Amino acid sequence: MNPDLLEFLCDPVDKSDLILKEPVFGKHGMVEAGFLESASGRGYSIRNGIPRFIDDAMSAEAVSSFGDQWNYFNFDQFRLNWLNHTVANTFGSVDVFKGRVVLDAGGGSGMQSRWMSEAGATRVICLELSHAVDDIMKANLNDARNVDVIQCSIDAPPLKDSSISGMVICHNVIQHTPDVEKTARALWRLVSNGGEFVFNCYMKYESSLPWMVRFYYYRALRRFLSRRSFQARLSYAKAMSWLRFVPVLGWSLEKGLLMVRGDVPDGPEKLRRMYRAGVLNTFDWYGGHQYQHHKTEHELRALVSRLQPDALKISNLDRYFARPAATGCAIRIMK
Repeated sequence: MNPDLLEFLCDPVDKSDLILKEPVFGKHGMVEAGFLESASGRGYSIRNGIPRFIDDAMSAEAVSSFGDQWNYFNFDQFRLNWLNHTVANTFGSVDVFKGRVVLDAGGGSGMQSRWMSEAGATRVICLELSHAVDDIMKANLNDARNVDVIQCSIDAPPLKDSSISGMVICHNVIQHTPDVEKTARALWRLVSNGGEFVFNCYMKYESSLPWMVRFYYYRALRRFLSRRSFQARLSYAKAMSWLRFVPVLGWSLEKGLLMVRGDVPDGPEKLRRMYRAGVLNTFDWYGGHQYQHHKTEHELRALVSRLQPDALKISNLDRYFARPAATGCAIRIMK
């Protein structure tokens, strides 16, 4: 933990300031251990350089599947997908990160935080609730000195309101929180004037009867698979990803929501990357996580307008809802 991260931190319960106590410093003056105390007397530990704003309920089954998922998949082999999908279809280029403070809400394996740092962000604050913070994320961010990791829930972030002058990004995460709107509002409050909030959410296409039929039997299959072991779900994802290469059958499986591969950018070893994308996306689609919300276009447009009534400060909205959707596109809301 960089000592100056304290300027951003606050008690997530009452937003009061925190005082660093009994710090143990490591390389480059980083805080490796200690605890943070609020004016109310609540205390939060710092272990392995990571401030911990969690309790047993937070770190239990609701998010343990994500820690297992990212410790296995890592995401380090998906940089080209990130560039050609998330970056290109949401921002245009990585230049958007240069010189900015970025909050990565739901950092997963930490690779997106690393890539934003390498693209020129002055600092990245990565929020993650799962045990991935002590495993794959620590390995991926070990030498990234301008990236801080905080273990916390993103619907109660331990950060001061209006403290993020650059960007709060929540990509492919918000649908896995208990309440999408509550989380969106909590993250929006962190953005200062001139900054932006970027997010996306799984869609529900109620106007399409064929899609809704497929969606309801997908939900039934997910209820079954999500209760199976990690290895069982992984075996399903691998089998579906191999079958995706079978002409007609593979297309039918993805069209029927029985697996997800999506668009894969051209480049070296495309077939290998197609398989990897299929395994990761299908595993996530049928994951063991507790929450997986789908929102209609009407619901998301209403949420965005409640956050920011000024339509001139909202971008990507029509593109986000276009069909076929631009892969990786997210909504941008300026404050």
